[in-house]
Amino acid sequence: MASQKATTSLYARRKTFAIKHEEAEPLTRRDIQYDFLSFVFGDTHRVFTDPFAPVRDGADSPKITFRDLYVHTIIQSSRCSRALRDKMVDSAGFATDFAKISLLANVGRVNTTMTFLPEMRTSLRTYHPVPSLQKTDGNLQDAPRIKNILKACTLKTEADGVPVTPAEMATRAAQGTIPSTSIVNMLFVLSNHFTAIARDHFGRTDIDFLDLFLPINLSSASRANAFLWLIYHYHEAPSANPFDDDYSRANEGMAPKLVDLTPEEMALENVDTQEEKDFGIKMSQFRLDFLSKNAQNPKPGEGSQEKGKKRGRPKAAEKAAEKTVKRQHSEMETIPQEADIDVEEREPRRRRLSYTQQGESHDNFSHAPLGFSTPVVLTPDFPPRYRIPLDGRIDIGPQRTIVQQAWHVVSTVDPLADDDDEGIDEHSRYDYGK
Repeated sequence: MASQKATTSLYARRKTFAIKHEEAEPLTRRDIQYDFLSFVFGDTHRVFTDPFAPVRDGADSPKITFRDLYVHTIIQSSRCSRALRDKMVDSAGFATDFAKISLLANVGRVNTTMTFLPEMRTSLRTYHPVPSLQKTDGNLQDAPRIKNILKACTLKTEADGVPVTPAEMATRAAQGTIPSTSIVNMLFVLSNHFTAIARDHFGRTDIDFLDLFLPINLSSASRANAFLWLIYHYHEAPSANPFDDDYSRANEGMAPKLVDLTPEEMALENVDTQEEKDFGIKMSQFRLDFLSKNAQNPKPGEGSQEKGKKRGRPKAAEKAAEKTVKRQHSEMETIPQEADIDVEEREPRRRRLSYTQQGESHDNFSHAPLGFSTPVVLTPDFPPRYRIPLDGRIDIGPQRTIVQQAWHVVSTVDPLADDDDEGIDEHSRYDYGK
């Protein structure tokens, strides 16, 4: 019974933790906690061991920043395609942006119902532009691909298995196994044991590890410092932590103090620029136009039923899609004319498009090379909320009752497994998205 309660609690927390937006709604700086990510990936402390660095005559591995550690880990994944690997090596800015969105997928803030490719046809995922992370020439792909890349991030020393609890990671570090596990698996473990981490290291019960990634009234800088302190604590040997402050030095095992913000101070963080707002509107309209065109001109076989091959699309679903498209257009009628973008007609051989902010110099959004701290620019405007609601729903047949669905979840969900796996059924996906 206790294990069932733990499973239900984990599932419920993850369900409320993940970002939930309507189709084509942009992810704002506030949604992704852009300032927090900037402090984390802009930190210049070279204190983390690189497990992928070549060994030279028994010398210790070089120390690198958290940003370099996370980027190197993604590049070394067996599921990282050659094209993505080359792009990350060639463009430090794209590598940082891709690592930021991957970190959100790593902890479950971005789940596998999201895609960042506006021409994605599947009805199981929704498209969302991320203007603050799409300023370089490169595609962020979609969450399922990112998750597959992350799950293949293992170390050579983990052939017999990986640690699955914070205690196991701490034991490995104390025994001299540095790093104790890959940074990706470490984040999987910390996010799965969010309450234990808060109990052991925060000294307060009103927040947990996952709250570090949410828009709460704690400063981005203090949350980033506490996050990096935790990473160092479990990734390296239990030695002096370079991210200590007076509070953590005076209280052994406790993370640095988290700084509370007033509503006015909180409003100064994570503010979208005007260029990002315009880009979000552009890509939202692009997506709605694509859905409309796709509904009117489906691919051969999508709208008809072939014997023994494909099922035709139900008429009810077609009517729902048409209704959705009409509402999308009515919602976007107030968008200025200059917000539209031109899309070239498809040639017989499809070209891959790069969905980045155009018409702006890349120098204005240049990212620093490895180990360099990227400055965070804060402006006084409060970020707006973009809402583009849809009426259409996917027909998944008769719904389970509340009791049936609760029993199904308790009986089938593994609390130590990642809840964003593609293997969940349509009833769970429907329940997750409500």
